Amino acid sequence: MVGVPRSKSCQTCLQRRVKCDLTHPECLQCSRRLTKCPGYEKRWKFYNQTVGPAKTESRTRSKPQNRVVEPEPAPFTSSRGHTIDECVEPNLVVRAFDLQGKEMFCSFLVACFPAQFASCGGRVDVNWIQYARQPILDAPQALTWAFRSLATLHLGRTYHDNEKITSSRHMYSRALNYLSDLISHPRYMRGAETLASAILLNIYEMQDGLSPLSWLAHARGLTTIIQLRGPEAHRTGFGTTLLKSCRSLLVCEAFIRGGRCFLDKPEWQKFLTEVVEAESRSAKGSQLGILVDRAFIEVSCCPRWVMETRTLINRPYNTPPSTPMPPSTLIQIMSQSRRKLSDLQQLLEIGLSRQSPPAHDTAWEAFIGPIAFNFLGTFAQSAMNGMRLAVALLDQLLELVRLHVDRGGYEDCALSLSENNPRSCIANPWAKLGSNTATWQLDFDPDYGLRRFYMTREVPGWMDRMMMSMGMLGVRPRDLL
Repeated sequence: MVGVPRSKSCQTCLQRRVKCDLTHPECLQCSRRLTKCPGYEKRWKFYNQTVGPAKTESRTRSKPQNRVVEPEPAPFTSSRGHTIDECVEPNLVVRAFDLQGKEMFCSFLVACFPAQFASCGGRVDVNWIQYARQPILDAPQALTWAFRSLATLHLGRTYHDNEKITSSRHMYSRALNYLSDLISHPRYMRGAETLASAILLNIYEMQDGLSPLSWLAHARGLTTIIQLRGPEAHRTGFGTTLLKSCRSLLVCEAFIRGGRCFLDKPEWQKFLTEVVEAESRSAKGSQLGILVDRAFIEVSCCPRWVMETRTLINRPYNTPPSTPMPPSTLIQIMSQSRRKLSDLQQLLEIGLSRQSPPAHDTAWEAFIGPIAFNFLGTFAQSAMNGMRLAVALLDQLLELVRLHVDRGGYEDCALSLSENNPRSCIANPWAKLGSNTATWQLDFDPDYGLRRFYMTREVPGWMDRMMMSMGMLGVRPRDLL
């Protein structure tokens, strides 16, 4: 007898026991997994219906022999040694392993980014923990192995297990290979899962990198992926969470690279402003979070002002400008940005000074919104430190431009620099900037100036501090040898 399988699925979907969408020439299930679809051709299978009677007849004609009693298998195992769960559901072990890994990733997130998650987790539609726990149909292998690598690394460091740390590095390498395949595929290079995988692998590199600044190379990759996705892909849903998760990395990378951050472009500045206005009308909005987001819009332009000032000062006098921004325009824009940051800093200080006792206070609850009270002080202090660093940087840049204007004889810029602004820090951490050509090259030191230039509260890890300070914490001028 010839039998043909009743299912019309492809061979891969039949083996994986998943529903096939029957798309020709290749199904979407195989395309998402970046595997070649074997097609829908069915092979005939031959069944011998006389197997049962033949065996019965042979048994009756055969002589009785001494039968060897085989040991019975365990009650919960099959004859092949598999458990009953593996026989009924072959992928059960893999799913259990992924579920355990995602829960461990959630523990890692709360342990390493407590204030960052507390400040943004309740203000977005889908946060990282919700995204990790929700079932994702046919998740890319890059995302799966990124979750596994971070979870295993956290587990190994928690229990001081070097074998688990080594295993996490192998998982990280495997996730990088899968991510490379996703980025090279034109259909998935702009996907949210691709960006999520890149962010997780960037965080892994920050935790266990080859060098202290090796994570900056991954941050440049994040810049490319986000620009390919465009602003509208990050307006709502998990896209907003992805952008808020890595925006500080983008600013810090632009400082170290010595170039502009793409978030200072007009279309992105308009988009960031619209997102802030949308949150101000939302029920999940937080006045404290809105103040920090408005400050970030100004901070994202600081790498450009450093680049413009460096270009202006290094250019010889009485030569045509190499950039379209003249000194007077540069002075005006940086002064406006400094004024906005100072106003936002004052509003933040006033809002925190109104902190009331545990009794019900509608104004105070509207100010903090869904931000967890336990991490309110840490988040506000780190954000305020970021604002102070940005204001101090603009003060130094304006001073450098003033000296350059005085030496070059720009009469139209003299009045714009006459105002005296109060210092944001007792000692300006950017004082060395511009003293020498080599000082324009910025470095990153997460412990730079924690107690000398501004106050900070103890938080478990430099990554959380840097994220909350909008990428400003740790950036410093290069020391001269």
